[in-house]
Amino acid sequence: MDNWQDITDDRLVRPIPPGEVIADILDDLEITTANFKEILGVFHQTVQEIINGQRAITADIAIRLGKGLGNGPRLWLNLQQKVELWDALQSHKEEYEQVINHSINIL
Repeated sequence: MDNWQDITDDRLVRPIPPGEVIADILDDLEITTANFKEILGVFHQTVQEIINGQRAITADIAIRLGKGLGNGPRLWLNLQQKVELWDALQSHKEEYEQVINHSINIL
């Protein structure tokens, strides 16, 4: 089984979205979303949409988060990717099984 499937197939619940992690960090650090948007250099609406799960973490936002929080962009992209993979597998699992069952070994 491929590594991405290991990450997502064995999970019974959806991975924690990056917006929830950001909300917890802001709460722990007692930083308002208004202050955080200034740190990141984005609109307040952008921060709110990420926290509410209405906007995905893009490479641009991941870089800003990584610099602003001091933990690099990969964490944020990985969190987003896990959520997106899990969501896709839940929505299209039977379709993907058909693709997997007919895959070609090229290596």
